[in-house]
Amino acid sequence: MYNFLSKNGQLVAFLMGVVLVVIFLAIAVPGAGDYYFDSMDDAELFGVNVFNFGILAAIALSVLCAAGILLFGLFHVASNPKGSIKGILGVLVIAALMFLFYTMASGSADHDTIKGAIENYETSAEGRFISEGNLKWIGSAIRMGLLMAGLAFVALVVMPIISPIINRVK
Repeated sequence: MYNFLSKNGQLVAFLMGVVLVVIFLAIAVPGAGDYYFDSMDDAELFGVNVFNFGILAAIALSVLCAAGILLFGLFHVASNPKGSIKGILGVLVIAALMFLFYTMASGSADHDTIKGAIENYETSAEGRFISEGNLKWIGSAIRMGLLMAGLAFVALVVMPIISPIINRVK
């Protein structure tokens, strides 16, 4: 199975995505014409079920991919523990940064826009509320996302520009 997926995994994933998108469009496009979303209130919007297949398919694919990442990661670590040290260290650094950002995050809504968004969510989500811990996770996840986006920008844009300069100096 591993050899098959390592050889044809991208093709299988692409074809599965195409098939799911076609099925979703076949279900959602004809059904969506029956609704006037602009004039519906929140209770009516929650009752619309034409998009459920797409949401469930996205959740199922996310769970499948997460399971695949864990299983293949564990397989790789078990088959080549010495070569996996860099990857393990990278995961530990990311976990440490996430913990650092979590401890630095504020557990309260400190801006009027955030307060308004929380109030809108709590009134539309049928009694659900955002706790102090949830706000800390949201804040830390935003900081982590910004850090990763910044590192990706440096790796993809800045490094190719400055690497010829660094190589000339050497």
